[in-house]
Amino acid sequence: MRTAIRAGLLVGCLALIPATASAQKVSVDYDKSVDFSTYRTYAWRALGASPNPLMDKRILNAIDAQLAAKGWTKVEAEPVAIVIYRAGVDVRRQLNEWRSGPRWSGIGTVSVEEIHTGQLAVDIYDASTRQLLWRGLASDTMADNPEKNEKRLNDAVAKLFKQFPPR
Repeated sequence: MRTAIRAGLLVGCLALIPATASAQKVSVDYDKSVDFSTYRTYAWRALGASPNPLMDKRILNAIDAQLAAKGWTKVEAEPVAIVIYRAGVDVRRQLNEWRSGPRWSGIGTVSVEEIHTGQLAVDIYDASTRQLLWRGLASDTMADNPEKNEKRLNDAVAKLFKQFPPR
């Protein structure tokens, strides 16, 4: 009976791992001495864009939408701020073990799962001084479905810019 309860608890705990592993991680830092109300225009500068052109376009659109919602305008000439992003994917391998029977003499299997985590860094610089004003970092587990990844990207960028510009 105790073995059945332990097995049930183990399966229940293992079922929660994917839910917690897929939680977005977002952090923001900024120069506290900067008056962000003086910044309203920006331009993009190329730097280590996503190796996937489709994802590159989605990232640019997501950030543009958030900045536009905050009253910032993208311009070609004489921007007050420069926006740069970098994106990447980290692959982590996880061993999953399932056993039945006594601890060391039971039957079991082991499988290897690759977990892909997308990472995004967004930097905003002062165009004239080239000083970093604001940095947002986000990471999230990636899905096999492009639509899910786009939704996760949009959610992560929205979280990054939730309290932007800093007051």
